[in-house]
Amino acid sequence: MQFIKYFSEIDDADLPRVGGKGLNLGKLTRAGFPVPNGFCVTTDAYRLSVAGLSEQNENSVKDIGLSPELVTEIRTAREKLQTATFAVRSSATAEDLAEASFAGQQDTFLNVTPDELLDALKACWASLWSERAIAYRQTQKIADEGLAMAVVIQEMCEADVSGVLFTVAPFNANAAIIESNWGLGESVVSGAITPDSFHVSRDTGAVLERSIATKNEMVTATGVSVVPSAQQDAPSLTDAQLKELTHLGMRVETHYGHPMDIEWALTDGQFMLLQSRHITTSATSITHLNQAHSIPKVDKKAIEKVRQAEIQILEARAEEQGTVWCHHNLAEVLPAPLPMTWEIMKKFMSGAGGLGKAYRGLGFYPSERVNAEGILDLICGRIYVNLNREAELHFDGFPFAHDFNALKRNPQEAMYAQAQTDITRSNASFWVKLPLHIIRMSRAEMHLRQHRSDFARLLIEEVFPAFQKEVEAERNISYSDLTDTELVTKFEEWRAKTLDDFAPKALTATLLAGFSLQRLEVALQKCLNETETKILVNRLMSGTSDNLTVETIVPQVSHPRLASKLSEVATGDLTLTDFLKDYGHRAVDEFELAQPRWREDTTYLEQMIAAFEQSGLQTPPTEATFPTDDGRKPQIEQRESAEKELAAHLENRTGLRKQVARELDFTRCYMPFRETAKFYLMLGYEQIRRALLELDRRYQLDGGIFYLVPDELRRLIDGAVFRDVITARKTKRELMLQIEVPDVIFSDALDQIGTATPLETVDTLRGVGVSAGIATGQARVLLTPTDVRPSDRNYILVCPSTDPAWTPLFLHAAGLVMERGGILSHGAVVAREYGVPAVANIPNATRRITEGQTLQVDGNQGTISIF
Repeated sequence: MQFIKYFSEIDDADLPRVGGKGLNLGKLTRAGFPVPNGFCVTTDAYRLSVAGLSEQNENSVKDIGLSPELVTEIRTAREKLQTATFAVRSSATAEDLAEASFAGQQDTFLNVTPDELLDALKACWASLWSERAIAYRQTQKIADEGLAMAVVIQEMCEADVSGVLFTVAPFNANAAIIESNWGLGESVVSGAITPDSFHVSRDTGAVLERSIATKNEMVTATGVSVVPSAQQDAPSLTDAQLKELTHLGMRVETHYGHPMDIEWALTDGQFMLLQSRHITTSATSITHLNQAHSIPKVDKKAIEKVRQAEIQILEARAEEQGTVWCHHNLAEVLPAPLPMTWEIMKKFMSGAGGLGKAYRGLGFYPSERVNAEGILDLICGRIYVNLNREAELHFDGFPFAHDFNALKRNPQEAMYAQAQTDITRSNASFWVKLPLHIIRMSRAEMHLRQHRSDFARLLIEEVFPAFQKEVEAERNISYSDLTDTELVTKFEEWRAKTLDDFAPKALTATLLAGFSLQRLEVALQKCLNETETKILVNRLMSGTSDNLTVETIVPQVSHPRLASKLSEVATGDLTLTDFLKDYGHRAVDEFELAQPRWREDTTYLEQMIAAFEQSGLQTPPTEATFPTDDGRKPQIEQRESAEKELAAHLENRTGLRKQVARELDFTRCYMPFRETAKFYLMLGYEQIRRALLELDRRYQLDGGIFYLVPDELRRLIDGAVFRDVITARKTKRELMLQIEVPDVIFSDALDQIGTATPLETVDTLRGVGVSAGIATGQARVLLTPTDVRPSDRNYILVCPSTDPAWTPLFLHAAGLVMERGGILSHGAVVAREYGVPAVANIPNATRRITEGQTLQVDGNQGTISIF
């Protein structure tokens, strides 16, 4: 028998043990959604406790004695929770399922103290046999035989605002419904008061309808209280919060593949999920739902049809030796692009686009296949790198390849895998052209050396300033005054200027960083093994931002500078308007053209400013809080220690010492340019978006412009109607994003697409150390940077990957864990700047690590220990 199941351990097979509510809380927790920590007292405990009863009824169950073993296990589990009081909720084995919601049929107890916990447990068990629960089961034709009760015990969520969310409204399939009140959610769920009610667009998060009630009472930790007069007629949620909550609800719906009824709470600036169940026609939480109307269900047949079509496409692309697709590289910052963004980036990441231009500029010869098809494929709406085509970026016809079988044995190695020479892939043409390949490789080596010597200066003194000046002049042009044809021309012009002209130069610096790093590792492996080399290189990169030319010459692009300026807004030393002059072109998920820039929507900035304000900052953090010399001291010590260790290894090897010193200097010089380049790239990206937004406004597409592709814009202004096309593409994308896909896909295992990834429970996760050091703290599992709580301190940030919008979160982070990324990724660069130990390339980290778990991040060894 198993009496206790923690949320992080619960999967579908546990339904008989944990009941519907417990199962859903477990599924949400394992999927990385924000859920208060907790555990389930299972039905095994119930059945053991009632085994001696001659009859199960409300009174007999409430009076039963509990075995010492059960009491001990409950107390042990309770001590792992972080709050002084708890929520105790019933979870019957038939409740919260698709056929019946069981809403309100069993009891819930809030603010339960440790001394009251066992009595609350038995009271929940007894509620299984209350008159209303029995009557409900009879109405739903659910038999009493075999029923048992699990009980959920959670940290008590001290909510500022609570309520319910229905992800689909009964009369409008394009809207969600949110009802809310001050305090705890019992007042809304029970129907005791009339809550605020909002209809919100499922697509955009915009408020479509609102009804603000006079809210005289609220439920708090002390019971029913009077709402302060100033709040009685005020909206309990802002438009920004409604948008955030709706997006969270849509993610839950996507995860379940079905419209959902969600109970939630807003506490300390963050939304927490308290319960989730399928919407049923009998749901009663929303007071004005018409029970005669069914909620539309997800078409599972349509999803399967799309899945099979995707598999057939991949089968056609698969090569005889095997093909590997990897969800990394651009996928770190653009995981699921809309059609407009995808077509633009697909072209850019081809031999004929900006990527190929950068490679050719360094003396490489991408293959004709890479010129035509690029290195990216879109699989179920997500970006993947085709490793087979990626290997053809360097020298057309040369047998560079990845070892399919080796990667199949260890899929994690596919992330940032290096192609190797494989003579078995060669043909007669290769041997005939071998002298040509040798000449090309020699020329490429010369190009690399020539570029490295002066390219940083060229970027800083010429390329970056010239591009910024051109963008600033463009901002003075009013796009609303342009004709439709002129707008499309502007779109094409800035797409070319940004991605065909500027981006290849910016990308060259990133390539130089990668090549220098690779050469550094090769040189070091002459005296160290591969593992020792990677650990030493990681430490050598620590605390180097104070020595980087780019930090001093172009200070506004550094990440500590961005967060510092934002905090100055919080302290009143800088206006938000002035901040936006430098950073308004950035955005959360900024590589997606559909995402509003910060100057368009300041919601996220306002949230971060509020976090700084609530953190108690009284002086500009540049003086003491951000990573100045003192703040970087541990990282600098790591670097200096590594440099002494390196000197000892190279003491009697003069030639190798000079080689290593040269490659180390170039790696440190060019590594920051990956993020610096994004700062300027997004300046041009904003101009592309400006043209698209104006076209979207004129043709009243409500964001639909981003579901078109570039070649359709001239047809749009010539009178073509695309509304049906846009709708069809939205529908197909929604279906695709409901299909679960692994990070690495192998052509001989395509049926894994759409299959849930099993998550083994382990105490140690292994990835790639990208920022040296060791840190211990509680896990803060976030899917977006907007989920941050102002009060969070010394946490281990666990996330899919990061972009500049995540930068302020590094300020109070003790460590970083990312699902994707390498030593050149955004998170790695910023972690080193802030002195935060970091490990990347931990598949499914946001699902395998539970909110609040104690972690030790070892950025030296690349390991995560879970306690």
